[in-house]
Amino acid sequence: MRVGAIGVGIHALTSILPNLPGAGITLSATCARHLARAEAASARFGCRAAFDDAERMLDAVALDGVVVVVPPDQFSSVVRACIRRGVPVFAEKPAANDAAEAADLAAEAAESGVPVVVGYMKRFAGAYRLAKELTGKPEFGALTMGSFTWSMGPFADRFDMRDWLFENPVHHFDLARFFFGELEDIHVQRGKGTEHTVAALATSESGAVVNIRANTTGSWEQHNEAVEIFGEGHSLFVDNIDTCTWRPPARPEHTWRPNYTVPVALNMTSATMGFGPELEHFRRVVTEGIPNESDLSSAAATLALTSQIAEQALQG
Repeated sequence: MRVGAIGVGIHALTSILPNLPGAGITLSATCARHLARAEAASARFGCRAAFDDAERMLDAVALDGVVVVVPPDQFSSVVRACIRRGVPVFAEKPAANDAAEAADLAAEAAESGVPVVVGYMKRFAGAYRLAKELTGKPEFGALTMGSFTWSMGPFADRFDMRDWLFENPVHHFDLARFFFGELEDIHVQRGKGTEHTVAALATSESGAVVNIRANTTGSWEQHNEAVEIFGEGHSLFVDNIDTCTWRPPARPEHTWRPNYTVPVALNMTSATMGFGPELEHFRRVVTEGIPNESDLSSAAATLALTSQIAEQALQG
């Protein structure tokens, strides 16, 4: 599968483009607002074509898909250009500037039959995939409660409250939907201080209680995230993205984490964090027609949830 990359910033260069080969994808062209940056990225990843105009790249190079990693306000025009040409898209989250725009793009993609996969990579991270499998087992029972914690920082000097919620905790808002479905009856409390602290309490459509806590008062070098989910007698805990512990009603508990000393794909950072598997999922959606597990409609719902949380936080 041959793709072009639109956007070659730090995130694309470190987390997305290096994981293309392992996902069975070949980079054939790059595009950036400044041609020199596109050319540098092409040289780095071994492709020859570089452009400073996305439309020109799409017209000049035969591509099986496009990987888009741009700021939120730039997704719409790029994704629409791809949809018009029938070119499948992998769009890094959030894939749109807001929920309404994502919903519009989703409608256009559906009408044109063009798959668009949105890069909420935690849906594809190894420990979270295992957690999803465990919660789907009949013996786990209906989900009754979930707790999601996201902590990094400091961050307030880079983003205000709203932009931070859409930049970072949005991952856990999406994970909450991934496990529990749509959330309702949302109540948000915002902490005081120069850094950001937010806690949200909600219920799922099935009646489960879900709380999400996020802050920028933690450390970039310490524990950053955790997810705990309760069923009926069973529970599980995903610790700092790489360790999943299943607690059945009777002991012992069962813990899984990558065996980092063995150099196979499952134990590599790309699989642990989900960047490699999400790109492989994109390839399979396009080439095999498997169901899209992270489409624009879902991205729109995640952005809508984030907007609700942001509105209440800013009022608090």
